[in-house]
Amino acid sequence: MMPSDQWKPLRWKDIDAEQIKIVSAVIDKIPELPVHVHKILKIVSDIDSDAKEIAQLASSDPVMVTKILNVVNSSYYGFSKKIEDVHLAIVLLGFAEIRTLALQTMLTQSIGKGNVYAGYDTRNLWLHSYQVSVCSEAFVGEKNPKMSGIYLALGLLHDIGKFLLCNIAFAMKQKRIKPKSVTTLNQDAAILEREEHLFGVNHSIMGVMLARKWGLSDRIASVIEYHHYPSYFDLNEIPCEYLEDITSICIADHIINYLENKSSMHPIPPESFFNLLGFTLPVENVITVDIRKKIEKAKSFLTYIE
Repeated sequence: MMPSDQWKPLRWKDIDAEQIKIVSAVIDKIPELPVHVHKILKIVSDIDSDAKEIAQLASSDPVMVTKILNVVNSSYYGFSKKIEDVHLAIVLLGFAEIRTLALQTMLTQSIGKGNVYAGYDTRNLWLHSYQVSVCSEAFVGEKNPKMSGIYLALGLLHDIGKFLLCNIAFAMKQKRIKPKSVTTLNQDAAILEREEHLFGVNHSIMGVMLARKWGLSDRIASVIEYHHYPSYFDLNEIPCEYLEDITSICIADHIINYLENKSSMHPIPPESFFNLLGFTLPVENVITVDIRKKIEKAKSFLTYIE
């Protein structure tokens, strides 16, 4: 059971009609998700997809081709000769890296990148989201390798509502609107509490509304909406159909924050949630040498995508 006096975030069912109207006005300004992004999400999330499918789609998009060639010719790989054949580049990068490049690049085209304001930096948000995806993939990798693509999509998309809040904050900057001060909050206030103080809503609610507009799957939308619930609510508040997905993303999110010395951003989920995945507290028990290596590799790789 969660402590009765613990602060709890707004849930979708808590917001009133006026708040929905305000949030909807923001969501309406976001363009529909292009067909090719839907295709990428479908391929990445399909346990039976293969490298050939995503390679064909990636090589048909000029922006994606440019990104692939830039990355394969970067110092990260250090090939002695310049690679100009996109098909060879795709082979050299590998399936996992191409999936990441394709999904991140095409989502960036839809929601933008590079805004830095009021504590939000979309470049760092992409890094955090990718690390969460890699960490959650590691949880299921050995048990069920086919699930890794699904967790890549869930991890990259779980904080998509933060990009919307960043866009709002950036628009406020352009219009010279000073954001509300958070100095009245407790110094250890969670990020969701700070968001609600600044914007009247949190990134999970913004994210699920965008997911519904874009027609994303119930699985993705549920993870976006509920991924912080294990830190604040009991098991019965979370859809049982996606409980393992939600718990995996929540714990991976906590691990990345922990490794970045930001573990106070959210309360640590109770041990019952760790037990669902076969883990025990303290959180150091979950962070294996393999997980640390994968997270560090992800951090290095993403610097060459920007």
